[in-house]
Amino acid sequence: MPNSNAAGQAVSTRKAEADTGSPLALELSGVERRHGSGRGVGPVDLVLDAGTGLAVIGESGSGKSPLLRVIAGLDRADRGVVRIAGVDVGRSAPGRRDVAFVSQDLPLYDHLDVTTNVHMAVSGLDLDQAARARRVEASIEAADATDFRNRRADQLSGGERARTCLARILARRPAVALLDEPFAGLDRRRRDSVRELVCSTLTKTGTAFLLVTHDPDDLRSVSRSIEIAPDGRLEPTPPTEPS
Repeated sequence: MPNSNAAGQAVSTRKAEADTGSPLALELSGVERRHGSGRGVGPVDLVLDAGTGLAVIGESGSGKSPLLRVIAGLDRADRGVVRIAGVDVGRSAPGRRDVAFVSQDLPLYDHLDVTTNVHMAVSGLDLDQAARARRVEASIEAADATDFRNRRADQLSGGERARTCLARILARRPAVALLDEPFAGLDRRRRDSVRELVCSTLTKTGTAFLLVTHDPDDLRSVSRSIEIAPDGRLEPTPPTEPS
C-alpha cells in the first residue's frame, strides 16, 4: 500500500526521481527492521526531495523511532536499501552518513556553551578555520540563537536547546535531518514558534527532514505525512479537509 501525503497522493515511487531529474535526498526501498518478537517497522518505500519535510505519525511502539534509527545507521535494516543523496549507505557507519539526528531530549554537550556546541557540529568537515567560523556565525543567527550564544547548554530552556540543535544542523548542512519528537518537551506557546522556525528554516536551506510526532499540530508545518500502523507497516494518510 503506497505512502500518502496530506492530499492522498502517492509519495512512494521510483518514478519521482526520473521526473525531477535531480538526486533525491532520501530513498528507502523495501526497508524493514524487526526484533525477535516480530515487532518493528517495514517494509518501507519512500522518496524525499531536498528541502521537503515528511511527518511520520502512528501509535506508540509502531516503529516510528526505529525507522529513523535505521536511516541514521544506529540500527541495521534486516532488508532493503537506504540511499542518502543517491548513495547506498547500508554499510556506512552512523558518522559516515550525511544525516543529522535530533531526539526528544535535544542532546547537546551540556558542559559547553552554545557557540562551541555548534562548532562541534562542523569539526569533522573539510573546511578551513575561517570557513568554519563563518558557517557557525551564520547558523547561530539563522537559528535565532544569538542572544544566548555564550550560555552553557545545561542552562538553556527547552526552546533554546531546540534552536541550538537547529543551529548545529544548519552548520553541518546534512542532506537529511531526522527529528524524533524534538518539540514534545516544550510548552504549547514555545512549541508552535520553535516548530515553525525549525521546519521553515530547513526547507529554505534545502535540507530534507523526517519529523516523528504524536502532535497533530506538527502536521501544519509539514506538507506530507505517512502513518505507520501498529504492526509497523505503512498506511495511507487520509486527505485533509480544506480549511
